[in-house]
Amino acid sequence: MAKAIVWKPKANQQILEIEAYLITNFSDRVANKFIDALYHKLDRLQHYPESGQPTRIKTIRRGRINKFISLFYKIQGNFIVIHFVWDSRQDPLKNPYL
Repeated sequence: MAKAIVWKPKANQQILEIEAYLITNFSDRVANKFIDALYHKLDRLQHYPESGQPTRIKTIRRGRINKFISLFYKIQGNFIVIHFVWDSRQDPLKNPYL
C-alpha cells in the first residue's frame, strides 16, 4: 500500500523557493523539469519508502530529486513526512541532516 506524503511547512516553503529560483535564473522549462522530477521521486517514495539513503540521524532518510537537490524525510507509520529540501549548492552548515 502506498504511503501518504506529509509536508512540513519549512520543506514546502523550500520547494517554492527553489521553483522561483529556477524560473528567475533559468526558465519555466527548467522549473517544470524539476517539478516533474520531484513528483516522480515522491511517487517512488510512496511505494518504496526505504529506497532513500540513510543519514547520520537514524530516523531520517535522503532521497535525491536530481544531482543538486535532495529531500530529507522520515517514515512514520503510513506516512512519509518531508522535513527538509536541500540544494547542494548551498552552505552545508545550513543543513541539519548532513
